[in-house]
Amino acid sequence: MKSTIWTLLLTLGLVSVSCQSKSSASIDELIASNDEALLRAKRTELSAQRSLLDADIKRLDVVIASLDKSTSLPLVATYEVTPQEFNHFTSFQGTVKTMKNINVYPEIPGQLLEVMVVEGQKVEKDQVLARIDDGGLLAQLAQAKSQLLLAETVFNRQERLWSQNIGSEIQFLQAKTQFESAEKAVDALSLQAEKSVVRAPFDGTVDQIFKEPGTIVAPGMGSELFRVVNIDEVYVEVDVPETHITSISEGSKVRVNLSAIGEEIDARISRVSKVINPSNRSFSVEVPLENKNGFIRPNLMASVAINDYSNKSAIMIPQSVVSENAEGKQYCFALEKSAEGYVAKRLIIETGKTSEDFIEVLEGVDNGALLITEGAKKVSDNQPVKWLN
Repeated sequence: MKSTIWTLLLTLGLVSVSCQSKSSASIDELIASNDEALLRAKRTELSAQRSLLDADIKRLDVVIASLDKSTSLPLVATYEVTPQEFNHFTSFQGTVKTMKNINVYPEIPGQLLEVMVVEGQKVEKDQVLARIDDGGLLAQLAQAKSQLLLAETVFNRQERLWSQNIGSEIQFLQAKTQFESAEKAVDALSLQAEKSVVRAPFDGTVDQIFKEPGTIVAPGMGSELFRVVNIDEVYVEVDVPETHITSISEGSKVRVNLSAIGEEIDARISRVSKVINPSNRSFSVEVPLENKNGFIRPNLMASVAINDYSNKSAIMIPQSVVSENAEGKQYCFALEKSAEGYVAKRLIIETGKTSEDFIEVLEGVDNGALLITEGAKKVSDNQPVKWLN
């Protein structure tokens, strides 16, 4: 049948060429005659012939399509499988913190005499922030120092006499005891008097001043004087569910996204808690961050993606090609060459973790396999297909 159709087409082609040669000569003669009526008549005749030829060609196309089996095969496109490095990340929510963020409290009761800093001021460790009325401690200290000087003089004298076997041992021991007691009294009063001076606990910034000069203050909660912070070294604290305890460790890679300031930072875990929090069944991890521009602040929210699985030679395939049969088994189709062309071959697979639009195949797909991507939902096992290579 095919032979007959092609013979017919060849005959029509030859006739068309012959007619076209004669027609061209005839048309040239008509054009040369400049006879409008003849020209219009010829045009109408040719238009009718063209319509008949178009109809015949369409009929032939229909018959050819019905006889050509290749046009009825499903068209498929493929994806070649090659091993690649795969790093899986699981995201958690965390909070930015700093080890140096404390409230400074008074150590003695009294009136706040002087505040010597302003909010936002940078301070150094042990820099004086404020002074509190010492309640006469300085006067007591001066008196104690005088008593110490006297006790020292008496002790030195008794020590010289005792070394010359002059005087009694009791007198020497009493002088020594009085001298040592006077020393301890001066040390204790000096320590108390020093507490009237409020100093910065570390290098940082005075973030907030809570009390004004003239306020009566005392040690204890609610009597904060200042908040001093240092944000040069910050970290993110994340609570991770206990189910991840075997896949996360110190040194694990981390991607920290701080959407509020538009920053994404690559880092590593520096500490993993050894204790499970019984209230939420989680353990905490810490991720140190570099705060180069100073935009990272305590209590800033962070999205933390932790690398909990890696495979340097993973088989990754598009998730869109994976289907599931009635038995709950996952499968995909691969392209295989057959004697007559190509067929779709169903592969039962075992999958692992996902990454965006791809999923790792643990078993069932070999390196170099051509997986069917486009047209995968329209084929069946061992079905002949047409490969769009």
